[in-house]
Amino acid sequence: MPGVVDSDSPPAQPPTPPPLPPAPRRRHLDERPSQYMANLEAAGPEAIQELLRVPHTPPPPPEYEPIHYFFYGTLKDPTMLASVLGVDEAPTLRPAKIIGYRLTNWGDYKALIDGKAGEEVLGMACEIATAEDEQKLAYYETNAYRLAPCLVDFTDGQEPVQVSANTFKYAGDEAALQAGRFDRKLWELQMGTRLPANWHESKKSWGEQLDM
Repeated sequence: MPGVVDSDSPPAQPPTPPPLPPAPRRRHLDERPSQYMANLEAAGPEAIQELLRVPHTPPPPPEYEPIHYFFYGTLKDPTMLASVLGVDEAPTLRPAKIIGYRLTNWGDYKALIDGKAGEEVLGMACEIATAEDEQKLAYYETNAYRLAPCLVDFTDGQEPVQVSANTFKYAGDEAALQAGRFDRKLWELQMGTRLPANWHESKKSWGEQLDM
């Protein structure tokens, strides 16, 4: 009868859906266009040639130029100079002087400081041939002295009569050295640290504690 469902009949099946479109094939990384190559092509052939050009070989370092040194203390002695440089025979030393400086004492050693106009310091000068020898001299002098340029006048009547040179000046407080006072500047150089601003007061309190 119409409207009556036969319980023995199977249920109706839905229609078959249409097939899906094929998925796009993923490109391998090697197949993808290179942005670097695109930029390079856009730059033109001159940019490509520049990249392919053999790098320019840097010029060799400049050759060391020997320089004279003026000595006024222990290094005036040829034997001492040869020992410091580690050679059997010391460089030729010539008597010389520098003007505008003076010598004072720093303990058992001589210290070169600024002098009055026309004031002279007598010593010896020689030519140092290598950078390694300069380092040996600086190591011997320690940080109590600093390297300073000077003008050397030879007093032996030989040529040259005058040369630009280096010497070692006192690195601390010259006024404190001459007055025999505590040289804060040199102390800080040698200790590698700075004293506090109120170090005078701290020193006094330490003394008071020691007296107790």
